[in-house]
Amino acid sequence: MKLWIAQIFSQFADRAVFVLFVAVLTARNITSVAGHPVGAAQMTSLLYVAFTIPAVVLSPVAGVYVDRWSNRSVLVFSNIARALFVALVAVPWITKSPMATFTLAFLISIGSQFFGPAETSSIPRIVKHEDLYAANSLFFTTMMIALGFGFAIGEPIIEQTGIDGAPWAVAAGFLIAAILVLAVEDNKRSAAPREAWWEELRFGIAYIANNPPVFRAIFKITLLFSTIITLNIIAVGLAEQVMHIQPFQFGYIIAAAGLGMGIGNFWVGHSGREINPTLLAYAGFAGLGFFMCMLASLGYMQDFVFPALGWKDVYFRGGLMTIPLLFSVLIGISCACVAVPTQAALQAAVPEALRGKVFAAQNTAMSAASTIPVILTGVSADNLPGGVSTTLFIIGIPTLIAGLHHFNKTRLHKGQEG
Repeated sequence: MKLWIAQIFSQFADRAVFVLFVAVLTARNITSVAGHPVGAAQMTSLLYVAFTIPAVVLSPVAGVYVDRWSNRSVLVFSNIARALFVALVAVPWITKSPMATFTLAFLISIGSQFFGPAETSSIPRIVKHEDLYAANSLFFTTMMIALGFGFAIGEPIIEQTGIDGAPWAVAAGFLIAAILVLAVEDNKRSAAPREAWWEELRFGIAYIANNPPVFRAIFKITLLFSTIITLNIIAVGLAEQVMHIQPFQFGYIIAAAGLGMGIGNFWVGHSGREINPTLLAYAGFAGLGFFMCMLASLGYMQDFVFPALGWKDVYFRGGLMTIPLLFSVLIGISCACVAVPTQAALQAAVPEALRGKVFAAQNTAMSAASTIPVILTGVSADNLPGGVSTTLFIIGIPTLIAGLHHFNKTRLHKGQEG
């Protein structure tokens, strides 16, 4: 419970940090970096890069040291370090320099790379094996809520505390998380001599590559995470092109998907353990692809079917808004069917001495794999005929076909074994 509450404070503070940095850079009217003029969009992109580089480059190395060090100490000090770096944002002479601000963002992201694998490694140690489904459903729901709504809490914090007080409020979130994880059961560290960090990293990568179930689990989680990030981007265009509401109201779609994830996580955590985890995951992918296609079809219905029936000005808003929102809920449920059993099986399969390296590699894959789809999704949704609907079909159809293929293949394999 304490680890979970710490996750809430830590992840929401981590999301609020980005909003805080954007607000600070724009409020100080910084218009150039290294002598080159930049606009607000470019500044935000540079900030995103500063936060992303450690996730892609340093996360595997962080995993090596998470396995070497006390997990509890890593959890505590990563939160304290992030709190201190965020607090420095309140110092005017630091934030007047964009390079200093980007450096702080880089350092905060480094702290997050240590916290992530240490937290994930702690769950199977402090939770009984039969409770891994329930625990992962809770942690995954929190992660998805933070992913979808975490950025939204930045603005209220800045409004209530002012731009000078906001760094202290966000830092307090990290400090609360640091206090809570003091009670987490620690790992047992080996007294055997350690090899160089790059040898341990190589061994961890070799373990993943030579262990097909672990590799497949990481691949499935990475693919799912990439799809979820993509759907967050698509939601903006979906609100505008299909539901004909304001783009900034895309939160309705994200909230519906989050509700679906909550429902799905609750069901999987309490009843899904009776189902083979591999079958459940592939059924989740098939459901994800199917409901994405259903959501995609709505745009074509209002463009071609409704006018043919004489309903020229009928759109999926008002009472009809429940239809795309229902599909969003079902997409969220499908995501839960993939994430919870896959993550639980991964945690149960990986030896404790390797968990930091494996889960750090998973974080790296998730961060790297989400970058290109986000860029391509925005381009296709704005430029392809059919816009968002076409983009959803491009993603949904292969996901549906792959999910059904592997579901049937796994079911037949299990039947032969039986």
